[in-house]
Amino acid sequence: MKIIYNGVGILFFVIMQIAVAFTLVFTLQGLLNINSGLSMILSVVLTIGIALVTSRMLFRNTLTMRYALVVFAYIVMQTGLSLVASTVLQSFFGVTDEAFLIGVSSILSFSVGLVAILLILRRDEQLGGGLRGTKITPLETVSWSIIGVFLVFGTQIVAGLIQTLIFGIDQGSENTADLVAIAQEFLPFIIVIAVIGPIIEELVFRKAIFGWLYVRTNFWIAGLISSVIFAVIHFDFQHILIYGAMGFAFAFLYVKTKRIIVPIIAHIALNSFVVIVQVLFIDDINEMMDVPSFIHNMLGMMI
Repeated sequence: MKIIYNGVGILFFVIMQIAVAFTLVFTLQGLLNINSGLSMILSVVLTIGIALVTSRMLFRNTLTMRYALVVFAYIVMQTGLSLVASTVLQSFFGVTDEAFLIGVSSILSFSVGLVAILLILRRDEQLGGGLRGTKITPLETVSWSIIGVFLVFGTQIVAGLIQTLIFGIDQGSENTADLVAIAQEFLPFIIVIAVIGPIIEELVFRKAIFGWLYVRTNFWIAGLISSVIFAVIHFDFQHILIYGAMGFAFAFLYVKTKRIIVPIIAHIALNSFVVIVQVLFIDDINEMMDVPSFIHNMLGMMI
């Protein structure tokens, strides 16, 4: 079993370093306008340097190193892995449809990213990871998962009302709208929005970032920093209050239960609800919004 784990670990380490190289080439050529020859040389040198640093972090395997690698894997997933996936799809498979390209490359990059993060966090709690304190029982985990769903929904509603009534900001999120538009064109993308994305975000922002800060400061400082990062990373600065409030809600669930699975379930439930409403049943909802159709449908349900 250890041989299999080590083999898979090496494979994903190589994949992540290839993604790093792609990111460096793109940055040096596209953003810094460095010629292709020099950018390739610099990319190789920097990639080797990063590989040496990350491999040393893996061998040390301390709590800080482990959580730093989780954040690193997340960054690579969002940049290099997506570039690799989209480049392969365009160059070797001739994919041109934008929604299909984004959807498939996201599924591939997020899946690889999730496996890489899970490999890094393997035996995390046995090695001193996680939050201090007694974990709740399996039955309490189920109960708090259900409570957590309503807590997160309530937090989002309250934050949205504050944002609208006090600051006059519309609750419609451009980030959510963009994701929903892709999902409407390419339905399998739903799995990224509803399942893989929430799992990764909780492992990164709650377990790694919040968890590392929490044991060194307190709930409010750790919650504020991790929630602000969580909000900023969505690139929807107009709705930073909503994302920040949700980040605090997820952090509270993690601290209260000492089980990362609870905020993961709440996050999945929230995103799944958005997907169900705005992607799968949007036509039915629009029809129900029409008063005559609404009355007709209600009568039909009563008969």
